[in-house]
Amino acid sequence: MSAAQFRVVLTPEDLSHYPFVPEALSSLKDLELTLEELAYTPLGNLILEKARERLLKVVNGERFSLPEEDHMLEVAVFYTTLLILAGIGDDRLTEKFSTLYSKAVHEFLLKDLEKGFREKLLYIAVRALGWDVCSSDSNLLIHFKDFVFSQPEFTGEWKLSNRVLERGYVRISWRELARLLETGVKKHVASLVQRAEISGKIPEGVYRVVEEVSRAWSARQEDVRSVTREISSKRGEEALPPCIRELLHQQLSGKNLPHSARFALASFLLNIGFSVEETLEVFRRSPDFREDVARYQVEHIAGLRGSRVKYLPYKCDNMRSYGLCRWMCEGVKHPLQYFYRTLRGRRIKVRELW
Repeated sequence: MSAAQFRVVLTPEDLSHYPFVPEALSSLKDLELTLEELAYTPLGNLILEKARERLLKVVNGERFSLPEEDHMLEVAVFYTTLLILAGIGDDRLTEKFSTLYSKAVHEFLLKDLEKGFREKLLYIAVRALGWDVCSSDSNLLIHFKDFVFSQPEFTGEWKLSNRVLERGYVRISWRELARLLETGVKKHVASLVQRAEISGKIPEGVYRVVEEVSRAWSARQEDVRSVTREISSKRGEEALPPCIRELLHQQLSGKNLPHSARFALASFLLNIGFSVEETLEVFRRSPDFREDVARYQVEHIAGLRGSRVKYLPYKCDNMRSYGLCRWMCEGVKHPLQYFYRTLRGRRIKVRELW
């Protein structure tokens, strides 16, 4: 049974939690808010201020605030936030916002599962994201193309090669569907920003918010550039293998790396002499950064917690298997091998595989 075969009644609270569903957009159209009204009416000013506050929290890496109790207000704030992001036009900020927003959505999805509202997850997958998902009795199937599109990782149980295909469909659990939806919502929100259009002259009130958030974000990016310069001067970035260099650039630009990529980067940095604090500074740019969680994980990799074993990065074959490397470095079987050979003045031939 697919979401198209039954009717799901969405409550006002649902529209607040999932403002990207078609019904939420329809309710927003009923308000008939224009950019001018956002800038010059009391309701518009309230919506604009809340969108501004939300984006400044994202810029500063603060926890994402819960949705407004008034579902109409939350839907309006959500789409106004997307308009501001479109006005700023920075893909890294859009990535950071969409990552944090999708994580908040994931929490609501898990709560709906606990309450037994499985049909809401199915409805969001099919109606909001356009996925091919169906369920019957205890079976839940998703088409492999949608599974691959929304994979949170390319390792372990998330690798398609480790799943059983049934006529083009992958069998999943409901909790796995919730996790896949997190990634799907993240990509969907980013696409909504890309499709958002601001026609004509931007009203002064809206323009001020766009400028304020843009300035705050630019200041944060200058911090990122200073970290990059420090890494280059202290360790010699040219000594880094291309896979690690790529992960480092993605991390410092604000991309939300999967767990396997974070482990590879953190373990490499710690093994070439970075301290826990220096490594944490690199990961502070993650869209979903949390000091307590990140510190625990980095200290664990460094051998300061748990088994007290310091972890090494993945071998080259594993890096390629996990989708973290697309290069072949002659005579090199481990990223650390590349690093130390290069420091000794060896030139290593590198061939890009794809």
